[in-house]
Amino acid sequence: MNRTNILFLFLVASALFLSCGGNTVSPLQGEGDTIPMRYAKNITMVRYGNNVVEVKLKNPWGEGLLGTYVLMEDVNPNSNSQLIHVPLKNALVFTAVHCGLICELGMEQSIGGVCEKEYIHGLTKEVVDCGNGMSPNQERIIQLHPDAMLVSPFESNTGHDKLGQLGMPIVECAEYMEPTALGRAEWMKFYGLLLGKEKEANAMFDALVARYDSLSALVKNAATKPRILSEELYGSVWYQPGVHSTIGQLYADAGAQTAFPEYKQSGSVPLSAEQVYATAHDADIWLMRYDSDATMTLDQLGAEIEVYRRFDAFKKGNVWGCNTRTSFFYERSPFHPDRMLSDIIQITHPEVQLHEPMYFYQRLKP
Repeated sequence: MNRTNILFLFLVASALFLSCGGNTVSPLQGEGDTIPMRYAKNITMVRYGNNVVEVKLKNPWGEGLLGTYVLMEDVNPNSNSQLIHVPLKNALVFTAVHCGLICELGMEQSIGGVCEKEYIHGLTKEVVDCGNGMSPNQERIIQLHPDAMLVSPFESNTGHDKLGQLGMPIVECAEYMEPTALGRAEWMKFYGLLLGKEKEANAMFDALVARYDSLSALVKNAATKPRILSEELYGSVWYQPGVHSTIGQLYADAGAQTAFPEYKQSGSVPLSAEQVYATAHDADIWLMRYDSDATMTLDQLGAEIEVYRRFDAFKKGNVWGCNTRTSFFYERSPFHPDRMLSDIIQITHPEVQLHEPMYFYQRLKP
């Protein structure tokens, strides 16, 4: 056995010893006060005194809980992994989404490491790259020894099982499973608690809700509800948002509708190109995302697949693209649905004349 493997095993054993040693006394005393959540359905938080918050995450794919955490300002180092010392000072963050929010809350210094660093934009400090998010480099994680790992869970995904053996707290960041855009964004209250930025996160959320509601009110009684075709063909499948999906509800709040109102799902619907063309060839608007160093043109889109040119939205030049590489869409849109709503309203109801910049989408030019 070489020296690297010996060091790795020693560090694993040390982490396990520290995480499991000692008896813990429950810090939850009394009944506690529930922290109100207006839109989020999969998270509850209860405060016990000034410095202790219990957080329970509902399993969005089945029965029971996805995770239970106790956030404390002072934690015995021999506590079990469900006790998290806050504010976090050395977090391992798996996704660009959460890196973006952490930076926006002014806590970039709390990010010690990331996964897939090449996809993380906007960081100004050096951090440890712990590799692929689905199979991270455990030796680097042990050397980093983060005070918490912020991961995005998936249904029936066992890729994070080995992380639990390291004895470090794993925070299951499942806000993307919330049924509404505002519900997803409301999880920033939880992340604010983790970062010691509760007041700032609450103020940010209240401000975006007020703006979201005021924008939606502008088109509540719109005379027309334009039909929107979404995204592109991916392989042999063209995904369209269900009416009750986050995107579908954003369309509705923007005074528009998906081109497939018959699908009431809360997620995306996989369709063939033939199915999409048969129903949505006359859709008013086409919104799609792409990843490129340069801005896509209408001609470039039409050159990809011949059927694209046959859609009315393409013929009329009413195709709007979001370059995820330059707009920081994945970092900013989940916790700023008001900006998404603003873009969609400006596209679907230009008569409203919001007179503000587009955050994510731009019309594709010839």
